[in-house]
Amino acid sequence: MKPQTARRVEVGEELPPLTKTILQRQIDCYSGVRPDSIHTDPEWARKKGFKAPLVQAMMSTAYVSQMMVQFLGEGFVRGGGMSVAFTKPVLAGDTLTVRGRIKSREPEGGRTRVSVDVWCENQDGVMTMAGTASGLESDPRSSR
Repeated sequence: MKPQTARRVEVGEELPPLTKTILQRQIDCYSGVRPDSIHTDPEWARKKGFKAPLVQAMMSTAYVSQMMVQFLGEGFVRGGGMSVAFTKPVLAGDTLTVRGRIKSREPEGGRTRVSVDVWCENQDGVMTMAGTASGLESDPRSSR
C-alpha cells in the first residue's frame, strides 16, 4: 500500500481510521500458547476476573505503527516514534479502531516532523490507549 502524502492532511485533521477485530488465534501467535496465562488461557483469564483473554498491550502499538506507516511510509519506519499509555484492557474478540489527529508539524533537519495524537477505541467507543506518534514527512526529492 502506498503511503498517503503527509502534506495532504493539515493540523487538526484526522487520519483514516484503522479497524481490527482481534481473534484468539492472533493473540496466541503473538504470545505463544501457555497455560496459566491471562493472554492465552481463557479459564485462567476468567479466574483472574476477565471475561476473555487479554490482548497484549503491544498489539495496540503495532496497530498504531501500521496506521502511521500507511500515513508516512518510510518516514515513520526510519524516523518515527511513539509514546502511549494503556487505559483499559482489550479482550479477545474486541474490535479496535485506531485513530489519529495531526497535532503539529515542525521543521527537523531539512524535513518536517509530523506529530499525531493517537488513540484506540473498542467496539463500545471506550478508549483503551492514548498517546502521540510522530515521523518524518516524505522527502519530495525521493519520489523522483
